[in-house]
Amino acid sequence: MYSSALLVGQIGVIAVWVTSCWLFHTRYVPPPGIDFRVFWSASLISIHQGAIAAFNPDLLCAAENTLLQGTGVECACALWVYPPPFQLLIFPLAILPYPAAYALFCCASISCCLFACAPLMKSSPLPWSTIIAFPGIWVAAIHGQNSLITLALAAGTLGLLEKQPVAAGVCAGLLVIKPQLAPIFPLLFLFGRNFKALSAAALTAAFLCLVSEIIFGIPLWIRFFEMATQFNSAVQNNWADLWDAMPTVFVIVRHLGGGIGIAYTLHAVVALGSLAFTILLWRRKPHSSLANAAAATTALLIPTYLLYYDLAWLLLPILYLAADSKKSLRATRVEHVIIVLAWLAPLASLITWFMPFKSRWAVIVLIALMVLIARRFFQEARVEPRHATGLPARTR
Repeated sequence: MYSSALLVGQIGVIAVWVTSCWLFHTRYVPPPGIDFRVFWSASLISIHQGAIAAFNPDLLCAAENTLLQGTGVECACALWVYPPPFQLLIFPLAILPYPAAYALFCCASISCCLFACAPLMKSSPLPWSTIIAFPGIWVAAIHGQNSLITLALAAGTLGLLEKQPVAAGVCAGLLVIKPQLAPIFPLLFLFGRNFKALSAAALTAAFLCLVSEIIFGIPLWIRFFEMATQFNSAVQNNWADLWDAMPTVFVIVRHLGGGIGIAYTLHAVVALGSLAFTILLWRRKPHSSLANAAAATTALLIPTYLLYYDLAWLLLPILYLAADSKKSLRATRVEHVIIVLAWLAPLASLITWFMPFKSRWAVIVLIALMVLIARRFFQEARVEPRHATGLPARTR
């Protein structure tokens, strides 16, 4: 009931926004898709002036401003810092007018997300209304971001690994379009001795990089790495107030006054600790719901650059933890609270971005999820020997 009510509210807000902008042409209402404007503008420039021209901030800003003409809205222009494989993916977008391209991109992204999550729903861990209403889907749609595409690839990687390792590796390799979220999967393939998946991931990533190099040329790759270096330096120093939208340990430490070295160190402690536990869980309970939940959560804890719309990935640990609850130990009230907070985190992060405490707090939810997963793992480890010896399991 609560999920359905929130779903109606979210769709209603988007419908009002879309009709106000494109049907009634209301002033001071920008077109939906603040990030999709960057994708579409980069596509427009790539088609007419060459792919490398998309990295020119003046050209990109001019293209973005054409979408705001007549609205009275002034928005800071974003930079193009995406790798060539993703530029290859968005290259044809500007063939369509912006509204049609945005609608097609959102529909395709949401469809991919729900299709990839469908196998997880066979055991009915949660009602479909709760999945469709998940705020991460609609926050990503409002921004026109690629979070739902990468979420679908992560779901495919985890869901296909046991029975179709090559297909799982292909999904992992396709994450080269957003490389900061990809590192965990090759590591898990390696430590889990899933060499078919590891090979497929490496070949897929290499193929995409090679195709983009053949089509766009090596200079595009050189320009991408130059821009990525500049952007990383800008992020370290809170360019355009990006810290307000980044739920990472690195940003919390920097916001509290810590130096770059301390911030990186503490971030690494949390990320590597989470990674080490995930590898342990991956080795002890391969293909289990807990192992998959840990993998998806750790993927969000590893990168120092993460924005709140990437929290769409939280749908995976939520589903896997719900599935684990159905077939193992009963969840406690504290676990219920953590999972509900994780479910609400993308929307709450969007809302609190405009408030004094911003959206940085969401990293606490990620850490709490890892603690929850660890607690369940060690609790189940204590129960299993009792079942093996025929002794009654301890109950609360």
